[in-house]
Amino acid sequence: MPIGANCGHNKEKKVLTMGRATEHVVKQQSKIQPIIKYLASRLKDMGIERGEAVLAGDRKYATLRKRVKEGKIDIILESPFKAAGLKRDGIAYPILTLSRRGAGEYNSLIFVRKDSGINTIEDLKGKIIACEDPSSTSSCYLPRAVLRAEGFDMEEITPPNPSASNGKIGYVFAGTELNVSSRVFYKKVAAGALSNLDWSTPGDVPEAYKAKFKVIWESPKIIEFVVLVGAGLDKRLVERIKEEMLMMNKTAEGKKALRAYEFDRFIDSPEKIDKLMTYIERLIKPDEEETD
Repeated sequence: MPIGANCGHNKEKKVLTMGRATEHVVKQQSKIQPIIKYLASRLKDMGIERGEAVLAGDRKYATLRKRVKEGKIDIILESPFKAAGLKRDGIAYPILTLSRRGAGEYNSLIFVRKDSGINTIEDLKGKIIACEDPSSTSSCYLPRAVLRAEGFDMEEITPPNPSASNGKIGYVFAGTELNVSSRVFYKKVAAGALSNLDWSTPGDVPEAYKAKFKVIWESPKIIEFVVLVGAGLDKRLVERIKEEMLMMNKTAEGKKALRAYEFDRFIDSPEKIDKLMTYIERLIKPDEEETD
C-alpha cells in the first residue's frame, strides 16, 4: 500500500489546515491562523479558498497522529520528537524548518548552584532536577531522553516523595522557566533544566540567580520547529506550499503573519532535517511519546 493511502487527504482541497498538538488551543490558534490565512490566499491557483488553524486539543502524540491521519491537519508545526513520530508512522513527512526570534536551533542545559558540590550528571544520582512541564521539549523531554540514552535512570517525583531513589535521577515539574531557576536558587532542588535561550533571558533566569549557578551539562543542538505535511497531500500542492512558505518573509503581509508566532522565516534544509530525524528516532522510547 502506498504511503499515506489511508490518510484522509484529497486532491480537490478547498480548505487548507495547519496545526499542532497543544492544550493552549486559543493561544496557538491566534498564532497559527495568520500564517495559514496568508498561505491560503497565495494558493488560489491550486483551488484553495481559505485556510484554517486546527489544533489537536491536547499534548498527546496519539491525538495528533489521529488528526493528521484523518486529514484534519494538512500542515503540521511541531517539535522534532513529534515530527519524528509522524514520519516514522508514515502519515506525514518533514519539508522545512523555521527560524524564530533569530534562532532556528537550541539545546538543553542542566545547571546547579556553584556551592552545591555537584560537578557532573553522575553527581545528580539520588537528587532531583526541576523541569518546566511535561510538554516542554527543551526543559523536559530532550534532557530526559538524552540522559536515558546515555544510561541514566530517570524517575518522576510526585508528592509526597521527598527524594529520588538511590542510583536514579529524579525530576519534578515547576510550571514555568522562572520557577525552575528559583527552585535551584533557593535549594529546593539540586538542579534545573532549561534551554540555552531561557538561560539567556533575565525574566527566566535573573542575573542575581545566574551569578550563583554553573552549567554542568548541555545536550546537542536541535531544530526548534519542523514543518510537516500529511503524507496523502497532493504533491503539486506540497510544492506550492513550500514555495509560498519560503517567500513569506519577502512580502509585507507575509512578515506580518510570521510575526504572530515570532517566526523570522521558513528554511529549506533537507540534509539538516534528515540528520535530526535520524538522531531523534534513536532517542524515542515508545512509552514516552505521549508526554512530548
